[in-house]
Amino acid sequence: MKNDYRYDSLGNLDTDYYVEKAYEMRREYFALLVKKAFTSVKNIFSGFAASRHSQGHTAN
Repeated sequence: MKNDYRYDSLGNLDTDYYVEKAYEMRREYFALLVKKAFTSVKNIFSGFAASRHSQGHTAN
């Protein structure tokens, strides 16, 4: 059985490495989440703007 864990120079599990990997994964996930949220908000507001222009409101 192959052991794919990473160890430090003392033979202990390299927790610093895994904590940094977890931070990296969280940053990537959060960036994707924010991007999706902005896209959703943009689509909502573009739908409002398109419906206002298509109704033909006048300023008077």
